[in-house]
Formats: sequence, C-alpha cells, structure tokens
Amino acid sequence: INIKFVKFKYFCKMPKFLIIFLLFMLNINVHYSQIVIDNNAPYHDVNWLVNNILLGGGVTATNHSYDGDSVQIGWFNAVNTNLGIDSGIVLASGEIALLDPTSTPTFPALPNTATDPDLLTVANSVPPLLPAPFTNSFTVNGIFDVAKLEFDFIPTSDTIKFNYVFGSQEYFGFENSNYNDVFGFFLSGPGITGPYSSPAIHPNGAINLAVVPNSNPPLPITISSINSVTPINQQYFVDNQSGLDTIADADGLTTVLTATAVVQCGESYHIRLSIADGSDASLNSYVWLEAGSFSSPTLNIVDNLGIDSTFMQIPCNSSITLTADGGQGATYQWFDENNNTIATDSFVTVGGGIYLVEASSFGCPVISDTLKVIEDPSPSFDFGLDVQIPCNTTILLDPQVTGGVEPYSYVWSTGSSESVLNVDEGFYVLTVNDVFGCSDTDTIVVTEDPNPTTSISGGGILCADGTMANILFDYNGVLPWDLVFSDGSNSYNIDNIMSSTYTHTTFVAGQYTIDSSTDVNGCISNISGSVDIIVNPLPEPVISPDNITIYIGDYVILELVEEYVNYEWYQIGNESVLNESSSITVTDTGTFYVWVEDVNGCTNLSDIAVVNTIPITQLYVPTTFTPNNDDHNELFVIQGINIVDFSIQIYSRWGQKVFESNTINKSWDGYHEGKRIAEGSYYYHIEVLGEDDVIFEKTGEINVMY
Repeated sequence: INIKFVKFKYFCKMPKFLIIFLLFMLNINVHYSQIVIDNNAPYHDVNWLVNNILLGGGVTATNHSYDGDSVQIGWFNAVNTNLGIDSGIVLASGEIALLDPTSTPTFPALPNTATDPDLLTVANSVPPLLPAPFTNSFTVNGIFDVAKLEFDFIPTSDTIKFNYVFGSQEYFGFENSNYNDVFGFFLSGPGITGPYSSPAIHPNGAINLAVVPNSNPPLPITISSINSVTPINQQYFVDNQSGLDTIADADGLTTVLTATAVVQCGESYHIRLSIADGSDASLNSYVWLEAGSFSSPTLNIVDNLGIDSTFMQIPCNSSITLTADGGQGATYQWFDENNNTIATDSFVTVGGGIYLVEASSFGCPVISDTLKVIEDPSPSFDFGLDVQIPCNTTILLDPQVTGGVEPYSYVWSTGSSESVLNVDEGFYVLTVNDVFGCSDTDTIVVTEDPNPTTSISGGGILCADGTMANILFDYNGVLPWDLVFSDGSNSYNIDNIMSSTYTHTTFVAGQYTIDSSTDVNGCISNISGSVDIIVNPLPEPVISPDNITIYIGDYVILELVEEYVNYEWYQIGNESVLNESSSITVTDTGTFYVWVEDVNGCTNLSDIAVVNTIPITQLYVPTTFTPNNDDHNELFVIQGINIVDFSIQIYSRWGQKVFESNTINKSWDGYHEGKRIAEGSYYYHIEVLGEDDVIFEKTGEINVMY
C-alpha cells in the first residue's frame, strides 16, 4: 500500500517526530519522491543560499540572518517533479529532509526557539471561506516551529519580484480549522507602510507579499485561503495526494505564485521570509523559493535576428543589431567587455563579444544582463598527427568539418575538389570554405611503413626425456602474416598468423632459421637470427654391486660406476632421501635405487640393487673341562647359533676315537666305553653347516683335568 507519514493525521494530531518514529518501526513501504534535498555545505550557509541561489539580476543583498533549526532550511532540486519550480531554497516548519526519503532524516523534535508574532496575526486574519451553513470561525492559538530568513537588499529598478510555491501536510484534513499553518513575506523600506513589524530604520511597518493573486483586500495565503474545499481560489491549488512519487510529505500545493512589490531604485529594503505551524507542532508546511527569481527587472534587449538576446550566436564574419527599450525619454550607454563606451543610441550593431547596456529613466539607471554575441567558428577540421601507413597500401583522407555554415567547398593540393581523397605516401594540403568565406586549412604527411622485420629467439639445451623448447618468431608488421622456417632438416609453412609472435614448441634437435616472412599486403620482412636446440642423452647410472648378500651386522657399500653432479638414494618402500653422495652404506636387507643429475642437467633413475642379509654361524668350544664329580665344569659343552648340521669326533693323542656326536646338544662327559678317560690332552674335529649354507671345519685341543 502507498502510505505517507501524513496519513496518520486522520487519526490524531500527534507530534510529527512520533508519527515518523511509528512508521519507521512498522516498516511501512513508502513511495519516495524524486525531489532532491541538501542542507550540507555549502547549502547550510545562509549567505551562500541567498547570494548564490535566490538572487537574480538587479538586486544586491547584505545583513543576511536566519532563525530556526538548521534542518528547516536548505537547497532543493525538483526538476523531475510536479512542483513547477526547478530548484531553489526551501523553508519548512519541520525537517526538510522529509521531502526526500532517499536522504536520512534525523527525526528531531524541533525546539520552538524562534518567534514571529506577525505570523500569528496572518494566521488569524484569514476569514472563514466555506459557504453557509458550514461557515464558522477559527482561532489559531499559537505558532510553532518557526523558521525565518531575513536580509537587506537594494534594487536597481522600481520593482522587485520572486516566485514561490506553498505546500502542507495539513491539507485534506484541517482546512478552515484552528490548525492553520501559515507563512509570510514581510517587506519594509522607503515608500512602504504596513501593519507588520519591521526594523527600526523602517518605522512605517511592513507589508505581506504572500497573498492570494488579485485578492482585494489582500488575502494572506494559508491552508485555509487556498485549498480544494473552499469555493474560491481553487485555481491556485494542486492536489498532490497521488503525487507521492514527485513531492513527498505535502498532500497539497499551490501553483507557482509570484510575490511582487513597487520599490524605489537604489534604496535599501528589508525582507523577512517566515513559516510556522499553526496551533500545534504537528504536520509540516513548506515554502519553495525559486532560484534566481528574487530580482529587480533588468533592461529588455531585442535583436534583429529574433533570437535570445542574452546569448546570441551568429555566423562568422557577420553582425547583429541590439536594441534596448528603457521607456520614453531614456538615455543609453553601451559598453563592451573592457567597459569601454561603444554607443549612446538605443541600438548598436556589433560582431562577436560581450556587451552591457545601461538605460536611465526618471533617475533609475537600469542595467541589462550580460549580452554575449558569439560568432560561429570558421569551418574547422583536423587531420591529426601525420600518419604512417603499411607498405603497399593507401589511406582515405576524410576531413570531419564542424562549424561555419554549410555547404562547404574543398580545395586539395592535388587539385581535387572532392570531400575525401584516397592517397598513398606524400604531403597533402586541404582548405575548406563555408558559404560566408570562412575557411580552415590543415596539412598532413603520409609515410609508408618500412618493410616489417621478423626475428627468431628461444631454443636451448634439452634432455632426451621429452622436454620441449619454444622457438619464438617476433614480427612487427601488419597482421595477418605468413612464415616459412626450417630446423636444418625439415621445413615448416605457417600461414595467416594473427599475432605478432608465433611460437613453435618442439624437442627436435637442429639449427632453426627463418626462410621467409611476408605480411598481408605482400611486404617481405627483413629476417635475422638463428637458434639451436641441442638434445643431450639421459644419464644411465649403474649401481655396483647390484645384488649381494651380507651377514647380519655386516655392511656393504653401494656405489655408482660413473660420477655425476647430484645424487639421491632411495629404498623401495621408503620415499625419503637416504643419501645425497655418490655411494651409500647398507647394513640391512632392501631394494635400492639412485636418482642422478649429470653436468648437462639431465636426470635419470638407476636400475635397482638388491641387498640380502643372512645370520652368521657362531661356535664356542671350551679348551678344558673337569669331569671329577665336583659338580663344576663336568661336561665338555659346545655352544653355537645359526647351526643347521653338526658333527664332532674326539681322539686321544694316540688317535683313538673316544667320543663322537651328530648334534651340538649332546655333550661329552669324559667317559669312553663306560670308563673315565685318563687326564691329559685330547683332540677334536668339528664339521658345521650354518644357516648361511656354508660348511666349515674346526679342529683343536681340549684338556681333561681332575
């Protein structure tokens, strides 16, 4: 639904900041207007607003002042709205930001610090305008949220005027009631006598210029004097209830009205522009003052060409007659931009320049606005910088002429009178003339590009592992181009190349050269350079030994048959680097390989080398035992590990076999054939087959002692 803040007025007259807060909390979808509001710098400065926005010609202003909250005054742009005024100053009895919800209102509860008793008088001076039986009286019992802008000014003629629009939220609910929002334009000064207050220097009081047009006696403008329900003055009212997309926060507006007053030229006047809420501080009212409209009429100028006499554009080599009308008996002075008097008649004939005229009549000198006479430029064109074109080509010289008056005529240094010319290399002049004889000339030098060049670069040294190298052909001519090159053995033809660089990627060894290069226009390139691609073989590392078995606890050194620059040893099943030298010491079972890099930067992996480990056979044979029944060292005990087969024979010194066994677990107790042997030396012979599948024999002497 389309709901404006003002719609709450049909329920109650609550404070406007509370209405806004409630709507904000309810998150109502509001249609925003297209008006632009700004009271940031410099639009917050009263001097700037008056001097640079409000004032037009024929007025100078001093002693600016403003009383009210800073959020109640600022600049507006209403070009895209139904306001009828493009831009200017806006005064409000509330926050002007509410007119444009695309800005961020501060929701202030405005303190009622400013006063203007004349506004209360104006609010209560509007009689009831409803027909019987609805005619009744109303009384505005106070004014609130006053905003007033004041300044002194001096007019240059006998009249001042400005345009404005009044609008309010109070419309369509509170017309002809105690809530009679009000505004006033209070003028005082020489020749002015009125009922409203004025500065002490103007003792005759002030008059209110904000009155209904053609009303007699003058009827002040409020929501009760111009509205949709009062039978009279409805021609000045604009229903804005459906205009939410143009001017938000104002249900009704006046048409564009003009405030005007008769003054004395050269005298100082004071004006006070005020607005306020009537009877309560709820619901806003606004007055929009048109930019540049506060003026004292300037001198009217006409010309013999029937064009706008403020800014006049005439053909080159021509003139215009300006005529001023200052009234009967007026005298004139025409000035140029250097303030020199150029004529004293009511008219002057001039060419291009800036001019001003002053007319004096009945003691009031009236000065015109600045009059600008601009001669059309001569025909103008520019070939631009000298151009360089590809070899074997032409270029179309097509001057784009501006200015002057058509039709144009053309004169080329070649003798041609055509508007365009197709040329090759050379020096060319062109002159263009318009119908008034105004002309322009330009020259251009056209040169052909030299033949393109094509160079070759890249190549390099590769390893025979499939690595590729780039051959780059750089060309600086017109695209597309064709290329023929060779590698010493093969020839390559590449046509219609659309880039200035062509890249050939290859691993084929050879010396690469350019055979030919031509552009799309048939221009033959200058060619230079050659590059080589050298392909080195990969290293073939060989590990020695490549298959070996060692005893547990022993080691073997694996090394390479040839030397290289870099090494990395690996064991299958373990991805970390074991060593980075030319050899590696291995103490355990495993499968090993090595990565190498040679002096050419080429790399390769070796075949694998296998290392196996086996346990070593160990045997302990005592040299003495004492079979004397003392329970100590009674047996000849042989101990060993990693033994598969075992045999032992023991002999006396005379060669008699006294003991034998095929198991290491059987020990000799010193007996032979049931008898204890004699003390002395005996000899043994042992044969052992170990887990390493190696047979070894051991002989020795053992002493038997008692």
